[in-house]
Amino acid sequence: MSFKITGFKALGAVFTVLLTLLILSACSSPSPEPSQPPQPTEAPEEGQTITLITPDAQNIDNEKSTPKYQIQTRLTDFRLLNDAIGLAWGVTKNELRIYMTMDNGKTWSNISPSSNVQFLSNPVYGKDIFFTDPSNGWIIRSASGHTETVVLRTTDGGSSWKISSFPDANAISSIYFNSPDHGWLMTSWDAKTTKESKALYATNDGGAIWNLVMQNEQYNPNLPNNTIPISGVITGMVFKDFGHGFVTLQTGALPKIYMTKDSGVTWDQGPEFLVNEQLRGCDRVITGEPDFFDKASLNGWMSVGCQKDKEGSITYNGYFTANGGGNWKFVTFGLGPQTGINRHIAPAFLNAQLGWTLKKDVLYKTTNQGQTWTALPASGVLQSKLAEYPEIVKLQFVSSEVGWLLIEKKEDRKSILLQTTNGGLSWRVM
Repeated sequence: MSFKITGFKALGAVFTVLLTLLILSACSSPSPEPSQPPQPTEAPEEGQTITLITPDAQNIDNEKSTPKYQIQTRLTDFRLLNDAIGLAWGVTKNELRIYMTMDNGKTWSNISPSSNVQFLSNPVYGKDIFFTDPSNGWIIRSASGHTETVVLRTTDGGSSWKISSFPDANAISSIYFNSPDHGWLMTSWDAKTTKESKALYATNDGGAIWNLVMQNEQYNPNLPNNTIPISGVITGMVFKDFGHGFVTLQTGALPKIYMTKDSGVTWDQGPEFLVNEQLRGCDRVITGEPDFFDKASLNGWMSVGCQKDKEGSITYNGYFTANGGGNWKFVTFGLGPQTGINRHIAPAFLNAQLGWTLKKDVLYKTTNQGQTWTALPASGVLQSKLAEYPEIVKLQFVSSEVGWLLIEKKEDRKSILLQTTNGGLSWRVM
């Protein structure tokens, strides 16, 4: 019995010592820090505030009674359709949000497709988005994981969208429509720096049904063998009419052009681009997207940049055509090398003579096809906004007076859209 009593006393003594140590430890230890709230994984997307009108607002004659509300959104691309009408868009939480203005950005309409169609990347004009006019447009949602590539199409300016499947899960490299009915989609796979496999699809019913008309990887007895080669990466595709079109290729050296006369079924190599002294010694020649100034697609141009890796610079010049790509004339711009985060932004031309380019926060203008450039008077708005949003996304002029400029601060996920209505002399936030 005494053994048991002695054991309980010993246990009690141990318990007392442990309790005392715990109390002393609690008194001497610092108070625990308050728990921190979970931090966001990325900054919220921001942009300029735009004024939206309700879908029925266009039917209201009295402007003061037009229902309006404001939102703040981040934009990643835009397209001017004429002096007054333009599109701007971005993807937020995998939802494409696209807006159209009919009054130079004073008010906007939300023409976004259903949020059920999810986007993992921001669509780019000429690759994933195309409009022939304010009423007819197309958006391509590329395949990813278990989702297939689909084509969204509208014939009423985005009030409604129809959806159709596309028979190819490869990456979309270019889209072009020369009418509301006739269009082409180029896909690519196994892409490297200077080569990629390519397939071309065509539609005759506005994008509801797509048919394979060319592919260059495997021999197909049902398709002709003269195709666009694997060597070269597609940089642009244009169809002047239902039958005649061409594509330009980035090859690492001089660009190449391939032309078709049968709606894309067969292709022949076009004229060779001439070697120029300005392109000797380049680590890479960067070919821009071809851009035509007229509906007949006769007069056009594309930029060509001489990239030097050691200097981290690109020097831009241009190729111009006056016969629909039959031949191209090399024009020296004399702009000097561009360095920094905006070195990949080429000049923008409205016609064969009139163009603009931004160097740092100064806008330059040419009226003689780039032979000489004149610095426009400094714009306080332009300079202040570029200081806040230093990365240039896109510059486009749709007339000698009207132009848009999209700038951003990618690190903070912020963007803002500017507009000029006097040829670049002054700018305003849209």
